[in-house]
Amino acid sequence: MMDTLRPANIREVWDEIKPGLEATKQKINAPWRVEDVYSACLVGQAFLYLGAPGFVIVQPQEDRLSGTPELLVWVAFSREQHSVERFQTAVDELALAGGFKKLVMWSNRPGWDKVPGWSKVATVYERRLD
Repeated sequence: MMDTLRPANIREVWDEIKPGLEATKQKINAPWRVEDVYSACLVGQAFLYLGAPGFVIVQPQEDRLSGTPELLVWVAFSREQHSVERFQTAVDELALAGGFKKLVMWSNRPGWDKVPGWSKVATVYERRLD
């Protein structure tokens, strides 16, 4: 089953999506604040798309080495099972319509290894020196 994503103004749906951002941030121990996401969407550096039952926030960027346009899937949230499968085609179409040659994302969740179409290209390790 393929679902659709529709663009949304973050200002209009902030109260609706903020709990999902907070849950995602906590689950993946993200370095960003929910206010960072709000601000990036507000000024056009990132874009919010709603789908039932969740949302995706994407950010256009360039591959740092090749300069190839790529679309970063910055935040994806849903409380339902199999949401990746439901929305993957819609995200692919969104990227292609914008002229992007690839999708990228960063995640510390090992489950992405099992999702068709996504390939691990690097693992980032961090050593905090406090």
